[in-house]
Amino acid sequence: MANPRLSAPFLVFLLIAILGLVLPDLASATISPGTDPVSDQTQASSLTKREPHPSPKGSKQSVPVTNQEKSVYIITLKDGTTDEEFQAYKQYLISRGIEIKYEYNIIKGFAVSTKPSEIQPLENDPLVKSIEKDQEVHTLPNSDL
Repeated sequence: MANPRLSAPFLVFLLIAILGLVLPDLASATISPGTDPVSDQTQASSLTKREPHPSPKGSKQSVPVTNQEKSVYIITLKDGTTDEEFQAYKQYLISRGIEIKYEYNIIKGFAVSTKPSEIQPLENDPLVKSIEKDQEVHTLPNSDL
C-alpha cells in the first residue's frame, strides 16, 4: 500500500500551502517600475554623499563618447549592504546622471539606463557586486507536453 502521506491530494495540498507562503513574499518584493528617483532626494540629503572613486593607477581615463546609445544594466550591490548605503548609492547614481529604471530592494540593486562609458567607473566600486547588461529572455515551447 502507498504511504497515505504522499498521496496525490496530500501533495497538491502541500504545494498550495508552499505557494501560499512564498507568493506573498514575492508580491511584497519591491520592484517598482516608474519610480520617481527624485522623490527621495530630501530623505537622502541626510545620508553621506559618495565621492567619485579614483581610477586605479595605470588605467586609462575613459573619454566620453557623445554618440553612444543608452543601454539598460542591472547593478547588484554586495550582500550586507544597509538600507542607508542603498539609498546613498541611489543618490550617487542620480548625481552621475544615470537614470534609475527599477529598484530591487530584496537583492539590493538597480536597473539603470545609461551609456556604456558611464558603467566602467562603477565596476570598481567596493559596494558593487556585479554589473550586467540587461538582456531579453525568451522561453521555448516544451515539445514533451
